[in-house]
This record gives sequence, structure tokens and C-alpha cells, in this order.
Amino acid sequence: MSSIAFATLAQQSTTNPAFTSAPQLQVDESALRYFASQGDTRRVDAEIARLRALYPNWSPPSDLTQFSGGPVAVKDPDIDRLWALYSEDKIAEARAVIAERQASDPQWKPPADLVAALDTFESRRRLTNASDNGQWRTVLSVATETPTLLTCTNVDVLWRVAEAFAKTDQQNRARDVYTYLLTNCDNPAERLGTLQKALTLLPEQQVTDLLRFERKGGVNPDDFGAIRDELARRRVETASTDSKLTVSAEDLAVVERLAEGTSEPGSVILLGYYAYHHNNPEKALALFKTALDRNGGAKAAEGYALSLRALNRFVDAEAFAYDWRDKGAGNLKVYLDVATALLSQDPPPRLDPRVVARIVPVVSQQRFTDGGQALGWYAYNTSQFRTARDWFLTALEWKPNDEPSAYGVAISSQRLNDRVTFGKIVAQWRSRSQRIADLADGINRGRPPAATVLIPEGAPAIPRTAYARAETEPRLSYGERMEHDLVRDPATQGAPRSAGPRNCTTTNRNPGSLSPDAALTLGWCLMELNRPLEAVAAFDQAIRRGSDRTREEATYGKTLAFLRKNLTSEASLAASEAPQTAQRRTELNATILAQRALGAFKEGRYTEALLALSERARIVPEQTDLMLIRGWAYFKLGRYTDAETVFRSVQRTGYSDEANVGLNAVAEAIRPSRQY
Repeated sequence: MSSIAFATLAQQSTTNPAFTSAPQLQVDESALRYFASQGDTRRVDAEIARLRALYPNWSPPSDLTQFSGGPVAVKDPDIDRLWALYSEDKIAEARAVIAERQASDPQWKPPADLVAALDTFESRRRLTNASDNGQWRTVLSVATETPTLLTCTNVDVLWRVAEAFAKTDQQNRARDVYTYLLTNCDNPAERLGTLQKALTLLPEQQVTDLLRFERKGGVNPDDFGAIRDELARRRVETASTDSKLTVSAEDLAVVERLAEGTSEPGSVILLGYYAYHHNNPEKALALFKTALDRNGGAKAAEGYALSLRALNRFVDAEAFAYDWRDKGAGNLKVYLDVATALLSQDPPPRLDPRVVARIVPVVSQQRFTDGGQALGWYAYNTSQFRTARDWFLTALEWKPNDEPSAYGVAISSQRLNDRVTFGKIVAQWRSRSQRIADLADGINRGRPPAATVLIPEGAPAIPRTAYARAETEPRLSYGERMEHDLVRDPATQGAPRSAGPRNCTTTNRNPGSLSPDAALTLGWCLMELNRPLEAVAAFDQAIRRGSDRTREEATYGKTLAFLRKNLTSEASLAASEAPQTAQRRTELNATILAQRALGAFKEGRYTEALLALSERARIVPEQTDLMLIRGWAYFKLGRYTDAETVFRSVQRTGYSDEANVGLNAVAEAIRPSRQY
């Protein structure tokens, strides 16, 4: 490459024969005069530029129709024919004519300028083909062999040579080629194109250095404003993903101007991520909203969900991200992160059961360990210790060496008095986890992370008896059972045994097209598949068009569907849509009141919980698990004597472990006035 001396292109180095003055040589103007005689002004201009590059001291004759003081005489018809073929880019045919003429006349020689023109054309074609195929070494080799190509007449060739230098890690030489172009070539479009090429191949600082060649005045001044805008946009783009980097107010103003001047979302998304990563989520949210309005797609949706999360709007973030989760890998990741953040709040939020129901399958499908842990802590923090243990076990299955999941298994197993699981996890992790070893040794170093217990330690808000009753309901898979326990009140009953056998092969049918009886059957099928909200639509169809008996059965099913999803208010309304038998009416009212009591208790509305329990006790006997809820409600209200009475009643039913936890809590609360 050194023979070309590209490093000094900008100075038109005398080491490069392409830029060397050669006054001692006779300039061959035959091609120039031929093109002039043909009226081919484009070729005339190109030939003048070529000759000027080869012979800097040469000037074109003022009258191209005259030569040496007389008219141009074209004595050899073959020469005229050869120039004609060259002007038509028929190089192979021209070579054939030359060979034929030399075969018949060995003393004949074609004009040197014609031979050079043919050689240059072929070299340019070789160089172009090599460039198109990414053969960068060949590009540089051809340029070395044919320096006459490296002139402003062949700007495209110079661009290709610069690219070849850049692609072979010679950015400085690429810069020198661009410098030569901007120093010597005058076409404004080609000069701007040179900067645009440099943008894609050179470091930012080298492109910035090239901007100094901008021509402000003259007949055809440059306008490199678009290049400066692009450099500013790139600086903002780099800083938009790195909170440690900042850009100037001028650069931000440039990108804001670009955003305002178009309906495209790109610049707005860029500004949104810059604001997000620089602690301005409110501005980011507004920018991403604008980008979404401009059809910004998945990338804008990612930023919008992230901004909602940064603003602690976890519920809104989860709902929005869920709708975009399948639009791209980034959207799915954001959804999983947002859902995990939602579940991991301290204290745990009261979530619509449908929210948890849609988180579970996504976490399970992706085998997302952090999400499994979050579901585990959410269950633990809402005193669903059995479900918590199952989720921690699942997370540990997905990532066997994950200590946080193992700790979750240990602490939830301890709360369940599951000595077998607790012993196994301690045996496996004692030497690797100090806090698991502490649990085994009875050392309390503080509350478990992200585990805010809503009631005193050891008080099961959803007692074990409720889970035992749930085991009589239709069997679910392991993952479905965890989802089932998380999103419904365990006291809710399933479909009535009197509903009869179901044909569950038609659950994908539209209820609106079914007869009332078929819709009723579909509803119960969906209930058996644990799809209660879909079942509601089927039951509605049966209620609208069915007989009295069908409407009664469908109303009963619809009420149970809402109860299964913990939608107590909706269940109360549904229960009134058709008359029920006295037995069913009592059953439904008792279940609704139980769910109201549980919901009130979980939200700390203990007086309301007691009222609901008392109302329920007037129509059916109070079961043991609800007696425990009553006892803890008394405890939270400071009515320790009433709480003690209830816990002792539970103790007499045989559930001594749960009752003893309550009695111990009462004893601790009233010390030192009384001792147990």
C-alpha cells in the first residue's frame, strides 16, 4: 500500500503519481478532441478533469476543434472507431479491434491515451467488483496499481478505497482519503456524501475533524448541518443507555428539534431512554407515550413500562407490560421484571386475583427463577405458606444452586411444621447458607427479606384445614394447583357434584352460539378446568335463554365462578339472578360471607371481619379455620380474653398446633400481668 502514499492524499503528495505534475510529457488530447467532435459534453468534462489531475500545469485548449493551429484531422478510421467503442463502454470490443489491427499491421500502435483510458476503465470495474464483494485487499491492490483512478473524476472509487482502508483497520488512511476529497473536489452533493460515508466508518472525533473543511461561501457552499445533527444524536444515543454519561444541553436541544420536526418515533424514544436513565421517569413516561402515539412499537412500550415501574406504579406497569409481553424478547423480559417487582413490594399489595393468575403461567413457561421467588414471597407474606413452599421448591428446581430459593423453602417449611422438607433443605444447605443454618439452630437474626407478615408470627390466616378441604376438588397439575391456591380463597367450593359428567372437548366454542343446555354444560366444563372467568360467559348465555331450572343451575355456577376468583361483590350480584333452593342459598351466602371475612382480615379491617363471621355463624356452624380467623381478629383488636376463648375452643377440636400459636401470642401480649 505504501506505493500509493495514501497517507498524504490531502497534501497531493508528489510521491503519488496520480497527483504529480509532469510538464515534460506531451499531453495526449486526442480523446478530449474526439469527445468534443461528438458533442459528448459529459465525456469532455470528465476527460478535462482527468487530464488536470494527471498534469496539474495543463490547461484545456480554448477551441477543441483546432489542433496545432489547424483543423483536427482524423486520418485513421480505426482510431475513431476505438474511441466510439470506449465512449459506449464496449471495452472488450475495443480490445478486439486493437488486436485485429496489430495482427494485420504489426507496426501500428494505438494512441497512448486510448490505452490508458481502456486500462483505467477495466481497473475501475475490477475495483468496484472487489468492493461490492467485500474483497478489501483487492480494492487497495487495484488502487495501488492504477493511481490514475484516484481523482475527483472518480469520487465513487475514492469512497470505496476509503471504505477498504476502514474495513482493514486503517482508519487514519481512510480519513486521509476523505480529507483529499473535501480539499480538492467541488461537487456539493459529493462533499456531503463524503461526510455521510465517514459517519459510518470513522470514529466520532475524526468525523468532527472533517467538518472543518465545510465551505461557507462561494458559488456552491456546503451545508453539513445534517452531519452535526447526526453526531449530536449519536452522543445522546450513547448516553441514553448509560446513566454515568451525560450530554450537553445543545445536543439534547438538537435531538428535541429532530423529534419535533417529524412524526417518526425514533428521536422521541431516544430522549425517553435518556430521561429514564438519568432519573427523570416522569419526563420519560411522557416521551414514551408520545412515541407510542407515533407507532413506536415494542421499544417504546419497553420504555413506557420501565418508566411506570420507576414511578412505583407497579400495578399499571404490570397491566401495560402484559399486553406487550409477546412483541419481543425485550418486552417479555420487562414484563417478568415488572411482575417480580409488583409481587415483591413490602408490605405486599392487595392484587386482583386475575393479575396473579396471568403472572403465574408466564413465569412458569419462562422458568424465571426471580419470578418464582416473588410468587413464593407473595404467598408467604399473605400467609399462604403451603403455596409459598411449593413456589420456592419450583424456583429451586429451575436453578438448583440458588440460595434465596432454598432459604424460602426452609422458612416456609418451618412455618408449615413440614419437618421432612425442612430437614432435607437444611442438610443440603447448612454448609452453604448461614441463614439456613441459623434457622435450623433456632437463631433469629432478623426478619426474612421481603417477608412482611401481616399477622403475628405463626398465625396462619389461611389454615391447613382449608387446604385439606381443597384436596377434594378436581385435581390440578402441580403448576395449576399453585396458581389455583394463589388466586382464590381456599374456602370456595367447586362445581356441585350434582352437575354430572361433562364433555370437555368443546371448551373452545363461542357460548353465544350454543343452546342454553349446551352453554350450561360448557360452563361446568370450564369450571372443572379451573377457567372460571371463561365459565361466566357460558353461564350468562344459559341464564339469558334457559328454562327456570337451567337458569337456576347457571346462576349457581356463575356465583361459584366469581367466588373462585375471590370476586365477592360480583358473586353476591350473581347469586340474585335466579332463585335458588334453600340449601344452595345457604351454601352460597355462607361462602360469600366467609370470603368477605377473609378479605377484610387480610386488609386489616378486623371489625368487619368479625361482623361477617358473626353473620355467617347465624346461618351455618362456624368451621375450625374460620374460628382461627375470629381468634386472630380479636387478638389484633386487643380483645385478648375473647381471643383466648376462641383459641381454646379450637384446641379442643384437635387442631392444637394452630391453637397453641394463638395462645402463645396472647400470653406474650398480656405479659407480665398474666403467665401461662
